[in-house]
Amino acid sequence: MNYRRPAIGAARLAYAVALAVGLLMGVFLLEIPVQLSDSFTEFTAIEGRSLPEIIGAEFYNGSYFRPLRRGLIKIVHDLSAGHYYLAFRGFQAVQVVVLLLLAVRMLRVRSRAGVIALPLGLAILVGLHTFAGAVVEGLPINHFLTILICCAAAVNLAQAQPRPLVDLASIALLVAAMLTIESGLLVWVIFVAAYLVGYHGVSRRGMAALTVCVAVYFVGRFILIGGTAPGLDERSAGFGFSVLNPDELTKRFGSNPVPFYLYNVVSAISCVLFAEPRGGVWAFARNLTRSLPDAWQVVNVVTSTATTFLIGRYAITRLSSWRARAFSEADRFVIMFLVVLPANALFAAAYEKDVIMSPAGLFYAVAAYMVVRELMAREDSPVGATSALTVAPVLLLVIAAGWTIRFIGIHDSLRARALSVRDEWAYYDDWAREQRTDVELNAAQSVIKQHLFEDAVLRAPRVPQVSLGAIDALFDRTQ
Repeated sequence: MNYRRPAIGAARLAYAVALAVGLLMGVFLLEIPVQLSDSFTEFTAIEGRSLPEIIGAEFYNGSYFRPLRRGLIKIVHDLSAGHYYLAFRGFQAVQVVVLLLLAVRMLRVRSRAGVIALPLGLAILVGLHTFAGAVVEGLPINHFLTILICCAAAVNLAQAQPRPLVDLASIALLVAAMLTIESGLLVWVIFVAAYLVGYHGVSRRGMAALTVCVAVYFVGRFILIGGTAPGLDERSAGFGFSVLNPDELTKRFGSNPVPFYLYNVVSAISCVLFAEPRGGVWAFARNLTRSLPDAWQVVNVVTSTATTFLIGRYAITRLSSWRARAFSEADRFVIMFLVVLPANALFAAAYEKDVIMSPAGLFYAVAAYMVVRELMAREDSPVGATSALTVAPVLLLVIAAGWTIRFIGIHDSLRARALSVRDEWAYYDDWAREQRTDVELNAAQSVIKQHLFEDAVLRAPRVPQVSLGAIDALFDRTQ
């Protein structure tokens, strides 16, 4: 019993830290009104339509196959009883808390070293640029944040004691994820990777059933329904030092898009490992060649590169143990990250966008936490890893300082988002005129518009603008 008490105390403290981080971000999220772009249009699209009708229509949406994404919006919309701000922003805040609690649960914090390393791990998870799009944008329910929760839940299921209920839950989770957005298929990749490194909460039969579900997905989407992959003419995308519009992409890569797809995959992997490029644009490298990069770019690139070096060095020191299939807890998460990263990058082949890589970013943060935890508990580390993993204290100082800045920076971005969304609603008429399609709102849609407008402009107090002087230059305000 005496041996369990420190472990229980560490676990409770870890949950408390995660809850505090989640509640802090929740406060900033609740300052943001429901956004006009990408949210109001969703409300008008679902108004007056039944849930089955909405889900059914999304099965035949060309290059996108996301039937449950708009369905979830419809459910929250109907349950809100007209209180859209509280329902949707509250739902997003709860999602953040759930994600952080699930992440801490899969980390199995049971030691003092684990507690010491946890704040840095959470700072990486929240401060990573791939995570920003999951919280800064409402949409009005951010499907990328939903998939992050599914990814964390998948690991927790894989770590569970094997039983039929776990298999059923894993199948339900996979189906829900891959019908929400295409990157939900990564849940299957996570289950496979977890099984290979020794997490057998999902049985062999369960793994077989999951694989059948993925096969049915592809057959149903691309053969029975006749879905297609996104084309070059659908959106602008970053390439090299600039952004190319659809016409430019088609002109350059229309005859052979493979080089562009390969560029995006490589860029997506590099984006997670080195914070460069961003959105397919090598802005840091471009600024280096022309003048000087911005201070926030230096912080991001140096911090991510140092963290990647730490993970890479750990992986190299453990290769011999991996070949012998002798996995420590840290090994399992580092290997899962190395599997998820290239798999996630495939979903960015059509266009590289930071938030698409958010699942890989989640495992990047977890892998970094595990490696730092090993450093904090050298006397408990596996033989061989202890001596080989010694690093200069200055490296850990750079990593800790950089992620602290980025952790603060994401909250700064949320504060700026609250101001911009409020101003966007204040100029609704200008926004409406700029839309390509001038659709007249019906009576019900007009009521929704007026309610959201009043929430943003009349009811929501203008959040104070806080300036830290020269320190503001260290925050990434492009998020």
